[in-house]
Amino acid sequence: MISSVVKNNVKNNILLIAASITGFVGAPFSNAQNQANRTGDWTAHTSFRQVRSIDASSTHIWSATSGGVYSYEIDSGEIERFTVVSGLHGVEATTLAVDTARNFIWIGYRDGVFDRLDVESRTVISFLDISRATQFASRGINRMRVHGDSLLISTDFGVVVFDPLRSEVRDTYSRLGDNPAATTIRDILVAPDESGEPQFWVATVDGVARAAVNAANLQDPASWTNERTGFDGNSSEIHSLAVFGGSLYVGTASDLFRRRQTPVYDALFATTNTISQIFSTSEMLVAVERFRLVVIDPSQSVFSVNLEGLQDPSSVVIEPDVGVWIGDLAGGLQAVGDPGFSSGIIDVLFSVIPNGPFDGLFSDLHTTSDGTLWAGGQSVAKSGFSRLGADGEWTTYSELFFNELRGASRFTTVYADRADEGWSASEGAGVAHVSPDGSVTLFDASNSSLKPAAGTQSFIIAAGVTADAAGNIWVTTMASDTPLHVRTPDGIWTGFEPVVGDGLSSRATAYNKIYNDSFDQKWIIVRSENNLSLTKGLMVLDTGDPLDANDDVHRFFDEDGGSGQGLPSFKVSSVVEDRDGLVWIGTESGPAYFVNTGIIARDANATAIWPQWADRSQGTFMLFGLRINDVAIDPANRIWFATAEGAWLVQAVEGGYEAVHHFTTDNSPLFSDEVTAIDVDQSSGRVYIGTDLGLLSFDSGAVAPSREASDLFIYPNPVRFSESANPVVTIDGLVERTEIRILTASGSLVRRLTGRGGRITWDAKDERGRLVDSGIYIVAAVGQDGEGTAYGRVAVIR
Repeated sequence: MISSVVKNNVKNNILLIAASITGFVGAPFSNAQNQANRTGDWTAHTSFRQVRSIDASSTHIWSATSGGVYSYEIDSGEIERFTVVSGLHGVEATTLAVDTARNFIWIGYRDGVFDRLDVESRTVISFLDISRATQFASRGINRMRVHGDSLLISTDFGVVVFDPLRSEVRDTYSRLGDNPAATTIRDILVAPDESGEPQFWVATVDGVARAAVNAANLQDPASWTNERTGFDGNSSEIHSLAVFGGSLYVGTASDLFRRRQTPVYDALFATTNTISQIFSTSEMLVAVERFRLVVIDPSQSVFSVNLEGLQDPSSVVIEPDVGVWIGDLAGGLQAVGDPGFSSGIIDVLFSVIPNGPFDGLFSDLHTTSDGTLWAGGQSVAKSGFSRLGADGEWTTYSELFFNELRGASRFTTVYADRADEGWSASEGAGVAHVSPDGSVTLFDASNSSLKPAAGTQSFIIAAGVTADAAGNIWVTTMASDTPLHVRTPDGIWTGFEPVVGDGLSSRATAYNKIYNDSFDQKWIIVRSENNLSLTKGLMVLDTGDPLDANDDVHRFFDEDGGSGQGLPSFKVSSVVEDRDGLVWIGTESGPAYFVNTGIIARDANATAIWPQWADRSQGTFMLFGLRINDVAIDPANRIWFATAEGAWLVQAVEGGYEAVHHFTTDNSPLFSDEVTAIDVDQSSGRVYIGTDLGLLSFDSGAVAPSREASDLFIYPNPVRFSESANPVVTIDGLVERTEIRILTASGSLVRRLTGRGGRITWDAKDERGRLVDSGIYIVAAVGQDGEGTAYGRVAVIR
């Protein structure tokens, strides 16, 4: 058994691990230990379509994807998803292995961390040993195989043998024969050689390395033999291994090979593509390559089978009841049944893809009043833009599902003013519109005023979409002679030439994102006409009569300010207006705001102001110097910032602003500290946070205010707590601005609070900070804008 042999190697060579990886053995990190503190009410909205590795137990098929891991129960068809919110180390899993003996799932990642998912308890423990081996430049995990009581891990620097029972690294092999030290390993298995002696067979980037399992010192390069005879060129780059019918089969970057009893490898001429994985049973061997399966029957005849509907198979397993299962890099988990032993085409029996976005990487988010999320900016070709309905179902609008979008891609921005009607701008194809009946229309030069970029026939670079109070839709484009367009409610399109003056010339044709404020002023980010990736400044435009450009007025801000005045940087990323009429600007060097008088476009003295921290120990200017990617306002009029260093929530207090939350990968389930987009559902307070590795949402607790005072909803009620407790009493149903008074039954004032938005919490303490006594308390919520007073009662039991 390999397990006992490896243990003996460690006993006889005490310094083996130290010689290979200094400080390699480390304590595991339990993601469940601080889960309540780390996550709160988080949801991961990742795509499970890109399957990178699969494995099977007797009851389930498990898939490792770019968005997490999911299991499919074969009998019931039930799907269970696991993400960072569930406790996984991260997204971008590279491989997994089912450990049937211990009922674990092992999951590997590109950074060298690997997880142990306990199937019974659903708890996750992360192991950091490999990721901490900093003497190796690259520490990614490429393949994991369970063998007896060992977990064999193929990494970017060699083979790691891990003990699942003792949760520690047992051995490391990083020098294999004449291969350079720290050679990348893509697969490993244990099987006898022609003499019947058990061997380690290792897939390297230059041939197959092998060593006797019972060798005295597997750290010694001389214990390993390198086999390359029969390989040449790309074929020496080994990706996968399997044993079938007593022979070793090797998948390379250009074909499938069979090993003879002598160390010679024969090409089977089955393909010219990479064989990424091989799986074998006593009845057949199945290998996956792009678009096809390679099947070998018991007589060792080789057949090629085309797969209808699959684009890029990555992994394969064979399950006795259903047959062959394929993991596809674009199509999820696919059941293909029994491919048989003849050439031809087989159909996929069914696909298993958990509900989610097509890709999950979004650079623009927009929510509607009922909680529907529209998302754009996906990076994968043909991914289009997406809609997350209030029912939790995702819809992808792309050419894969809508013929109207044939040839259209790169939908970078989205806009919606109602749940069932959305707009998305495409950098290349124009603007897509989803109408209330669900139909999709693509507006381009043939049916609108949109024009192709100069020097092209049909390449329309649409960049932004918004609507004004009258229901007119405004669209910006780049690199054409009409960069601004309006579509009236009756469907008539009109294009406008560039605005000229105040630093803008007729050549300034690159209009990017557009935002319409409460006075119908248009805030337009202007890019450089010479380099569309560079920002030129921010224009504020008052269009007056939407169809008459002669009454337009504007200001253009294209300089960096200083000492708290002007824009921190003219490189503007986002614009949004809060409930108090402050227009917040996100820039490359921090945020600023304008006091919106409604005449900024015509006011020569209007200037931006830098917000300041109330606590000067944090510095003077809030988030100064930090790149702001996006800004959003929640129902309590707090400001969310998407930054290069996580997501920030700040609120106004006496003397300036204070931080409420600063979410990073260290204290939350964020996939990455690079937060690219952010928006808030005004009906529920749920915050959608897009990172460069995927989308999450967080329940912020802020809700939209009531329009008029009504009975309050207070919970929990009664409130039960002990002297050492930290109770939280939630008061719902408030108007926009409220003063809350907590009173005793006799009318004595206990606590006074002020709130913004529809919800506030009380810590069950009085004005002196003492927990209140048992009793009935009256809650009076007085609307500060004449809405009246709402009442409620709460019982306290100590």
